[in-house]
Formats: sequence, structure tokens, C-alpha cells
Amino acid sequence: MAFVVKYIGNCAKNSVDIRPLLTEDLQTGNKILLVCEKQYGARYYGDDITVIDSVQDVQGAKTSLMLLLTEKDARLLAVDCAAVLKAAECQVYIRYDGIYTADPAVTPYAARLEKIDYDEVIELCTSGYTGVDMQMVESAKKQGVQLNVRSFEQPQSKGTVIKEVMALGTATVKGIIKEPDICIVSLRDIPDKPGSSYFIFQAVSDAGVNVDMISLPASDYGQQDISFTIHKEDKLTVEKVLKEKQAELGFSHISIKDNVAKISVVGSGVKTSKGVAATVFRLLYENNINLRLISTSEIKIAVFVDKSSADLAVEKIHEYFIR
Repeated sequence: MAFVVKYIGNCAKNSVDIRPLLTEDLQTGNKILLVCEKQYGARYYGDDITVIDSVQDVQGAKTSLMLLLTEKDARLLAVDCAAVLKAAECQVYIRYDGIYTADPAVTPYAARLEKIDYDEVIELCTSGYTGVDMQMVESAKKQGVQLNVRSFEQPQSKGTVIKEVMALGTATVKGIIKEPDICIVSLRDIPDKPGSSYFIFQAVSDAGVNVDMISLPASDYGQQDISFTIHKEDKLTVEKVLKEKQAELGFSHISIKDNVAKISVVGSGVKTSKGVAATVFRLLYENNINLRLISTSEIKIAVFVDKSSADLAVEKIHEYFIR
């Protein structure tokens, strides 16, 4: 008899009929462990569920359906329980029936993924995807726990499996994430000497602002230009801090371009397939979309474009690589 762990604490409704979420696994003879925060537990007491105090109590329990309540982070506890029980999988219930190649709320051509690698999901999360908690995915990867992202509104859906799949040879691009309301901050004529970048970004950090991408072109004329990106809500803070310290930091001019969006193209094929970046740039060129900045990681290409062009950029990149 296999164990299946279900994390259901993030259901959006105050009251959720979880019986459809249990039927399939109960019919196949699996033992089910539900994990959720205590504040949500009362909604499940009426479903013939045995309430237990710890994962150790599962081993000797005769019932097929158990509920483990916690005052701590149920997301990470669910993964830990799945690892201890060597569960077939840890199911995570969200609004949508899995992870999509783009935001299905605004992108009608978004497609549900059947499977995706841990690292690809982590990269999507760092790019603005909020459907799954990144710490939960990181913990699952570390402990070798397979996650299955499913919908509490569409329990019949098979969802998206998160596991180690990069080595199996998968699609070049798995997801395209749009982050609106980004600002590009550019500083001109910074003294080309040790410590210049440190003092700039220490000032920004001291103001409580997180920086995303940093661009520092090579320079051989004694001065440098630096560009970096922040969220639009931090624009006034950064502008105020840097202008106050302009003489101390030594730059000649500051410009902040708001109304910019970041488009992240994520997939294991970014590092294994030739010409992915060139293709992304070509698609933008063919649709008269101007690039403002470019950032890359091992499995991601991020381009910054005018916000007014962001939806078109997502559509064309998605159309080429996925649809």
C-alpha cells in the first residue's frame, strides 16, 4: 500500500469539499495523509478523517485517511512527510490544474505542462511565477520527492508533475513569464575604480530595495555606466537615495525608465539547444519590439521591453517555441 501526501492548506475558498480530491487515491488502495495549517483543519473534520499528531502515527494507523495539522509551515512539512513515508508523490492543490506555459488568466493560448524539472520551476518562481512555493520545490528537489500540482476546483485533472526530468530530453522552452511594472535605472560616468559598484548597491540595499538584473559594460576610458532593474514601487526611493548621494558616488547623470516589463523565457533547452537567444531576439525584431536590457542564466533568457509591447512579445515567443 502506497502513501500519498496532499497539501491542501492553500485552498482559496473558506469551505472546500475535498471528497473529489480523495476518491482516486482511495479507490487505488493508497493511504492518504492530508497536511494543512491548524487554522484550516476544521473544514475537514466531517469527512471521516483520523486526526494525528505526527507523521510517526501514520505507520501504525489502520485508517486510510489521516489529517496532520501544524502551526508551522505546512508546505515544507508536507514535503518532509512525503520523504519520510517514501510517498508516491506529494500533491499540491492550487487554483489551476497544473503549471502552464504562460499565465492562463491573461494568455488564452497557454498550455498545461504534463511534467517539468525542479530547476525549471525554481527559475520560473524567481521570474515572478507564484502558483507554487519556491521553497517547497527546493525542499522536494533536495529530498527527491515528486510533486504533483493539481487543482482543488478540477480534481479530475492530472495536473503537472515536478521531478528530475532535464536529463530525459524535454522541450526547449517550458514557460514564458511576464513581470510588469519594472524600472530600469541607469547611472552614467561612474569612476572606474575599485569600490564604485559596491557603494552604489550598498546605498540601494540600505534603502531596503531589491535589485534584479545588473548590467556593467566593459570600459577602457576611465569611467563606467551601470544599469540595473527594480520594481516600479521602489522607483521614488531609489531615485531619492541616489540623487542625495550623487556627489559621493561620483556619477554624472541618473535616468529611470519606468513602464518596462520583463519577459523570462525558461527551459532546460536554453542551455542545450543552439540559437535560442538569437531566435528570441529575431522574434522581437520581426515584431518591431525594442530590447532595453538582456539578462541570462543557465536555463533562462530574460528580455526587458516596453510594457506596451510585453503581451505581443509573450505571444510571439510562445507561438514559436510552444504552440
